[in-house]
Amino acid sequence: MAKNNIEENFKELDEILEKMQDEEVSLDESFEMYKKGIEIVKDSNEQIEKIEKQIEVLEENTEE
Repeated sequence: MAKNNIEENFKELDEILEKMQDEEVSLDESFEMYKKGIEIVKDSNEQIEKIEKQIEVLEENTEE
């Protein structure tokens, strides 16, 4: 899966949630969308953690 930026991930998650609410989506399709959503959430969390670490480094550098 190609990594998107956080905003793109949130947009894709919104689309997945909207599709999953469709009553005509099968259980198998819902499960596949769920798995994809979990991967997107994991990717977003990794990106957020990376940004948080960068902010910590910047804050440490400005305190010195």
